[in-house]
Amino acid sequence: MPAEAGRPAPPDPAPARPPAAPPLATPRIRCPLPPARHPAEHAVIRETLGWMRRFGYVTTPDEEAAAREAGFGELGALTYPHGSLEGAALAAQLMVWLFLQDDRFSERAPARGRMEDLADHILWSQRVLHGGAGVPPVPEPYLAALVDLRTRIARMAAHNEQVERFTDGFNRYLGAAAAEAIYRSRGLAPDLEQYLRLRESTILMRGMCFVVIELADDCYLPGPVWARRDVRRCEQAAARAIAFTHDVLSGLRELHWPGHTNLITVLARRFRCPLHEAVARAVGMCERQTALFQRLSAPLAAEGDARLARYVRGMGAWIRGNLDWSMTCGRYHVATPRTTGELPALFGA
Repeated sequence: MPAEAGRPAPPDPAPARPPAAPPLATPRIRCPLPPARHPAEHAVIRETLGWMRRFGYVTTPDEEAAAREAGFGELGALTYPHGSLEGAALAAQLMVWLFLQDDRFSERAPARGRMEDLADHILWSQRVLHGGAGVPPVPEPYLAALVDLRTRIARMAAHNEQVERFTDGFNRYLGAAAAEAIYRSRGLAPDLEQYLRLRESTILMRGMCFVVIELADDCYLPGPVWARRDVRRCEQAAARAIAFTHDVLSGLRELHWPGHTNLITVLARRFRCPLHEAVARAVGMCERQTALFQRLSAPLAAEGDARLARYVRGMGAWIRGNLDWSMTCGRYHVATPRTTGELPALFGA
């Protein structure tokens, strides 16, 4: 019926909204590796919080409460349960630096159109890594914290080769972080093959976190052993298991961030499937890499080389400790994912 003269026509009815997607269930990742925890866990937590205060990460009671909820000290105790307290505390503090600089530079710089901030951060970080004792005064606390970590790693290392491994691994990580930020700043997403190559560098295991196993558990691997193909394949399986676990469990919050890419979203695009199916695919990838690590690590541990056996044990502890921490830490909120579209404001909360 036409509208009466002088009276506006009624508006068209609003289109029906598609039904909301059901909330994703908390994924269950099976891990047959045994759990372990450093016997001095409370000291690791205490030293990590003290380090965060020292370098300005924690300046108020609210920030300290958020830091405790994030559980960075617990991460060090779970992923480095064997060996020295000094090594576990160093590892926890390295994780603080890596997680929080990632939030500040790799996440926020592209979101704010400030890629030059990330470029400056990378160049200064490389200067710290390669400068040793000759680094000039740094411009901000993140870099002062990195100077401290680099100095302590050099002091703990039994061989200069370990410092070079760490530095090279860190450089590889920084290059991949830059590539990831470029994708994000342009609103682009890598395909599955590109993403897997990128993730092997951004997870920073072989050249960084696994080097800290050598320092913490006194298990230096001579170059010919470290470079063996069977050792590298074992490391790769461990690193992938850790990366995929991280993507699944941190990914529940990242799905709500505009333009963010992780394994879940990459799989959903690749297979044109809903998110719950992509999560299931990612869980399967994680569990298969853990099983592969077990198959590859067993003969290495049985060789009779005590240092190699401790190194392999440390990689297994990383796989299981990362899973246990991720399920309960205040950074990811796995049980009750937050649906805000904003990037994390404080320690990933």
